[in-house]
Amino acid sequence: MQQKASEFGGMLRTMRERQGVSQSKLAERADFDHSYVSRLESGARMPARDAVDRLGEALTLERAQMDSLLAAAGFLPRDVSSLLSNEPVIGEVLDLLQDEAMSTEYRDNMRAMLRLLTQQARMAMASTRLAAAAA
Repeated sequence: MQQKASEFGGMLRTMRERQGVSQSKLAERADFDHSYVSRLESGARMPARDAVDRLGEALTLERAQMDSLLAAAGFLPRDVSSLLSNEPVIGEVLDLLQDEAMSTEYRDNMRAMLRLLTQQARMAMASTRLAAAAA
């Protein structure tokens, strides 16, 4: 955990310094106490996702920079599809599950089907492992 906090803190410091913004100014823009930003940069604290979002907005980060900062803090990026570039179908499913134009009932049904598919895949993997162990 300490290593992750140090990684996030270093990245935040680098991004802040590149923009020529002081810790105090960043804290003011993000509506934090100066000491909180200092503790984040030193690796003494890990931020909540909301805090990372506020810091990114205060630094006016581009999407890729924001995603890097989120990842350094241990959170998924805003654009999860970037993680799924080799799995476009999964990206499409995620988009559908987040589309509020689709009824809640339909999205819940999709989730239930995905759970069943996941369970089936795990059972198939377990069977394969048992067969391999028996051989």
